[in-house]
Amino acid sequence: MGELSPAKAGLLRMLIDSAPDGVLRKLEHALSDDAVRDGPLGSVWLLIDRETKDRALRNLALAPLVGLFNGPAAQFPSGHLTRLWQHLKAAWPDAVAIAQTSAAAYSPEDIDPATFDALCQLALQDLEAEDRPAALAGIDAARLGPALTLAPIVRRCLPHLGDWLARMDQERRAAARLAYRDSVAVAPDAGPLFFQMLASRMGEPMQILRIISAVMDRPSERYLAASDLAFFGVKVMDAIDDHLTRVRNFDTGGGEAAGRAAGRAVHQASIAIAELEEAVQLNKDGEWGKRLAGQKRGLALSVEGRLKEIEAAVGQALPVQAIRYSARLIKAAPKLSADPDSRAVGHAMSLLAFAEEVRSSADNGGFGSTRARILEAVEKHIDPYVEDALEHLRSEEVEHPDRVRAFLVIAADILTLAKDDKAAQIVRRRLAAA
Repeated sequence: MGELSPAKAGLLRMLIDSAPDGVLRKLEHALSDDAVRDGPLGSVWLLIDRETKDRALRNLALAPLVGLFNGPAAQFPSGHLTRLWQHLKAAWPDAVAIAQTSAAAYSPEDIDPATFDALCQLALQDLEAEDRPAALAGIDAARLGPALTLAPIVRRCLPHLGDWLARMDQERRAAARLAYRDSVAVAPDAGPLFFQMLASRMGEPMQILRIISAVMDRPSERYLAASDLAFFGVKVMDAIDDHLTRVRNFDTGGGEAAGRAAGRAVHQASIAIAELEEAVQLNKDGEWGKRLAGQKRGLALSVEGRLKEIEAAVGQALPVQAIRYSARLIKAAPKLSADPDSRAVGHAMSLLAFAEEVRSSADNGGFGSTRARILEAVEKHIDPYVEDALEHLRSEEVEHPDRVRAFLVIAADILTLAKDDKAAQIVRRRLAAA
């Protein structure tokens, strides 16, 4: 590539600066080889490395806020975080340099969070200034300002989030309550925002219910529903409804990917239900209690409905026909008069992928016995089918060996999902030896 011209370097820098974090990580990985860095793409690597290190500093200095711009709990456009950081670097270079020095400390214990809190305070000051800098135009000061104010309190909690979510003992409960008390001391209505900021740093934001429950000593449904934190519970139930809709409406025409996506929705709904039941004392006659009970019933019925489609779907993918051997003996044998129906196979594989994906949720969800019974029936269909098809393939009367092999491959694929890969490998080895 050679040395980039100033115009090309500027364009490339602009593209890299605006690339999402995921894209930047992929680029960094792709160019991480020493030979690449020392070659024609070395200048590109330098730009990517510079941006990666800059974002690492940004994400550390503005750690309490990052999740509000990126991730499942985002509330602001991601580009506003970039603009806020660019403004701080341009307007307060000395403060950013001090934060950078602190971030470079050898041990995490030597990092001074006060240097990062100072940057948040400067951002708040400029955001609320009467003559707000043009770089901050369009950023909602009324919403972001309170978050910047709470940043020091939230930052103090971040190193402990993993422990709080894993096991909330008495000491951790006291620490969470103290942080909450500090947040409402800043502003009486800051409690919901405090929990939102913590939730924004979680892979599963609904897990914030665990911390809310600890702070409020596992509140009753009536108490939480009447508080300013009620929307956290409502949001979880709304998410359950969304998951249920995906389960009911998933299109088996999408193959295994569609089935697995619907199965993951079942798992997510099951987790959400468990989180709410654990965090709140629900009343079976209360609004939340009734709604959650209905959701649990709806989930079980929807999953069972899909599972009950599997037997017929496998029967269409691996069709059989009745063969009369005598007046009394009639046996079902593989129907090999036509090539496999790709749509029927895709339909069956989608449903079986769904059944495999819901395995971890089956017992708690109330559909474990149905799932086990259906998959056992599938095995009983496939085992004699494979035996008969292999026998037919070895016979001298076989007219379409490739067709028979195709059906056996499908049978092995179905076994992978209905039972396990070991059972499928046995079929594949027998097919290879036939």
